[in-house]
Amino acid sequence: MQEALGHWKRFAALATVWLNRYQSDPFFRTEINVIALQISFGLVILGLVGISFTLLYRDITTAIVEGIRASTAGSSPEILANAIVGKLQQIRSANMFTIAGAVVLTTVLFGWIVARLTLAPARNALASQKQFIGNIAHEIRTPLSVIKTNTEVTLLDQNLTAELKQTLHSNIEELDRISDIINNLLSLSALVRPDRIEFTTIDLTNVVTETVEKYSPLAKKNEIEITLRKSPEQKVWGSKTALQQIIGNILKNALTYTPRQGHVTVTVEPTTEGIALMVEDSGIGIARKDLFRIFEPFYRSDQSRTRNTGGSGLGLAIVSELVKLHQGKIVIRSAVGRGTTVAVYFPAARRHAEVGGKELREGQNEIAVDFSSRQR
Repeated sequence: MQEALGHWKRFAALATVWLNRYQSDPFFRTEINVIALQISFGLVILGLVGISFTLLYRDITTAIVEGIRASTAGSSPEILANAIVGKLQQIRSANMFTIAGAVVLTTVLFGWIVARLTLAPARNALASQKQFIGNIAHEIRTPLSVIKTNTEVTLLDQNLTAELKQTLHSNIEELDRISDIINNLLSLSALVRPDRIEFTTIDLTNVVTETVEKYSPLAKKNEIEITLRKSPEQKVWGSKTALQQIIGNILKNALTYTPRQGHVTVTVEPTTEGIALMVEDSGIGIARKDLFRIFEPFYRSDQSRTRNTGGSGLGLAIVSELVKLHQGKIVIRSAVGRGTTVAVYFPAARRHAEVGGKELREGQNEIAVDFSSRQR
């Protein structure tokens, strides 16, 4: 009796441990749920097979009984045999189709449920991770702003040495770089809930003009010439804040990776694919091996990993997500040492008849990602 009681206590303790782990560990819970579903799937299949054999047995029995009755009524044995065989073949075919259909539908249903259960922890973890990043980024912004303000106030002191001023200016540049990373992280966090982004009819030309003016000091500092070519009142359906970030990230990349005395051309024009935003630079270009990975978060090519030019690697990843949100299309053409052209096509608020597009020149590589409704 005592031995049996001890076994029950150990079993209860083990069951309690498993239950607590099931409640606290989402991956363990998923494993148990998947195993349970697989067992359920096997039982359902066995049940279907059992039901189908029962129906098959019933139909065969009925056919044979009817044949016996017909034989007692004086029918020819040969005709009767052929009739029974034909009836049994019909029953077999109908039964096979029923079983196959039931098994396929059951497999699809259980497969969908298993996929949902398996991906749920990863999906929830990704959403929580992005939310956590967003919360941390919000918390960091305030102390960074205070540090930057205090540094700028310190620079007003006329008694500072040239070396100290240079150090403080360098600190401000690094603080601005951190602020850009934080803004990008907040954008990634906002993309988790795209329903919160408000869309209206926007004049893309005005947004591009404002963004170019914003980055003109950076271009002047780097001795880069910016040329803006624009068509008036190019209306698109989108979010002004998101469009500003798309244009800003692309333009900043062009200015960052273009050497001094270079040039950047920004164009806004209607095309058959919608309203086109094109940023063309005379920069260092992107190698083919890197071109197909530039939309990956935190990815940067080897030649860009320097203190002066290296960014966070989030800019184009965010651009890709925002273009997707606008159901647009992004095309990047680049040749090492000859520059890069980034073209983004937004659905127009009204259609235009002009034809756009360029052929690839020798040595250029291209990647295109189309999020427009035509591809859905």
